[in-house]
Amino acid sequence: MKKLPELYKNLNTKPKDNNKKVYYMKNEERDVKSHSIEEELENIFNTLGYSYNIPVEIKTVTTVYHTSLVTKTKENVLTIDNQIIPIKDIIQITRK
Repeated sequence: MKKLPELYKNLNTKPKDNNKKVYYMKNEERDVKSHSIEEELENIFNTLGYSYNIPVEIKTVTTVYHTSLVTKTKENVLTIDNQIIPIKDIIQITRK
């Protein structure tokens, strides 16, 4: 009788602990609204027409920008004035 190869045996039998750890810090400056920053950015970029035609007001920790958005990367937003704004610093985005 011909000898067949052995079946694969998974040796990793440890319990999986790949849950993300979550930390919540109360910040009084941030308003809790129904739309998060990411959702508001997606709404602006997914509207009909071009996103740079939509005037927005962006409040960050340090300044307030009155501009239009050109593009969004994973970590930053680029405005029509060639300013790069980190998404993590944005407190509020409102359309004018």
